[in-house]
Amino acid sequence: MSKSETRQALKLVNITKNFFQAGQEIVVIKGVNLAINKGEMVALTGPSGSGKTTLLQIAGLLDLASSGQIFINDVNAAKASDSERTVMRKNHIGFVYQFHYLLPEFSALENVAMPLLIQQKNRTESFAAAEKILNEVELGSHLHHMPSQLSGGQQQRVALARAIVAKPSLVLADEPTGNLDSNLSEKIFTLLRDLTKKHEIGCLIVTHNLELSKKADRIVSIRDGVVC
Repeated sequence: MSKSETRQALKLVNITKNFFQAGQEIVVIKGVNLAINKGEMVALTGPSGSGKTTLLQIAGLLDLASSGQIFINDVNAAKASDSERTVMRKNHIGFVYQFHYLLPEFSALENVAMPLLIQQKNRTESFAAAEKILNEVELGSHLHHMPSQLSGGQQQRVALARAIVAKPSLVLADEPTGNLDSNLSEKIFTLLRDLTKKHEIGCLIVTHNLELSKKADRIVSIRDGVVC
C-alpha cells in the first residue's frame, strides 16, 4: 500500500447511479472518480439537479451506487453488507447538513456526546471529549444550553462538533451554511476547514456559494452527473 493511499479518507472509483422511471433508465451519476486525502477539504459545486447530493449520499454509504467502488479509509465499502456499512458510517463518517438536526431535548454537550455514546464508549470519556470539541468551536460557555437557547450559528457549530467528536476519517457536509447570513457562512466554512485540518479528517462539502468554495483546498464541479 502506497503512502498516498494510506492518507486517503475517501476514494470513489468509476461510480455510476441510475434508476428507472416510467420504464426509462435515468443516469444520475456517470463514472465519477474522486479521491480526498485526510486533512483536505474539497468543495463540490454544480447547478441544482447535477448530482451533488446523490454523490454525497453514495460517498456517505446512505445510498448504493449502481456500479463502481467506494473506499472509506482504504476499506472497500462496495463489498460490505448492510450491517458492515452501518458500522463504517458510525465509526468513520461524520455528517453535517443545512439544517443542524440537533435533538431539542438534549443540551449542546449531550448532543455532541451522542455519537460516542451510540458507539458505547465510556460515558465520562464521551462527555469529556464532547466538552473539548465544544471548546474548540468556542462554545465552552454554552455546554448546558438547549438548542432553543442557541443562535443559528451556534447551533451549526454544535453540529460541526458532533460530526467530528468521534474522530471520523471523513466528514460530508451538504450546504452547511445554506441557512446562515454571509458573515456567519464564512465563519462556519472556515471553522469546518480548520477543524478538518487540525484533526486530519477528509472533508467533502457541497456548496452553491462559489466565493466560499474558493476557501477549500480544491474545487470539484459536477454537471449532468459528470465530475469535471
